[in-house]
Amino acid sequence: MNPVKKASGTAGVLLLLLLLLLNLGTIALALDSGHVSTEATKEAFAAMNGYLRRNPDSAPPRSLAVVDYSQPSFMKRMAIIDLKTGRQSFYRVAHGKSSGELYARRFSDVPESNMSSLGLFRVGERYSGDHGLALRLDGLDSLKNGNAAKRDIVLHQGGYVSIPFILLNVVTLHGPRIGRSNGCFVVSKSDIDEVVEKLADGGFIYAWAPEGDNSRK
Repeated sequence: MNPVKKASGTAGVLLLLLLLLLNLGTIALALDSGHVSTEATKEAFAAMNGYLRRNPDSAPPRSLAVVDYSQPSFMKRMAIIDLKTGRQSFYRVAHGKSSGELYARRFSDVPESNMSSLGLFRVGERYSGDHGLALRLDGLDSLKNGNAAKRDIVLHQGGYVSIPFILLNVVTLHGPRIGRSNGCFVVSKSDIDEVVEKLADGGFIYAWAPEGDNSRK
């Protein structure tokens, strides 16, 4: 067989295999229903309830978001729990670029660290900024996220939180991950309206990671 034709045929087969894998990957990502660990949810409720006991004049919360950083970033690892009905909705959320690649492994509350912070946040006002609709956040743990306001840690949208971006990273050999932030919680453009509606006016966010699987500063 002509070497050129043979090489062309091999390239064609490889291209078809790549397209097949991408299609299968797209289907799998689209079918992801989301997951956060029982431990993460348990700690989130304990932290929120502890804060409410210490601050009895606080308005009753309407929702709690649990971000489980033990999950890879391509998964829907943020659950928003409606505290009245118990219903859970799941979303993809980005972590800080210096916290890790596929997984968030390192955490910090230091300004300019570009890392995610752990612990409990109270959701503040909604506003429109550089990234469009967003939510301001107040860090409620002086040891883990007390600098959130100084660091301008908010929840906003980003085009890099999407299935096409995951597939692009796969093709370019950067792994099946979404993009990363400077430490903010970032959700997809298609989810931002829904997420803001669920968390604004009485929401909390709790960011969790396994104790023995990361460094904290």
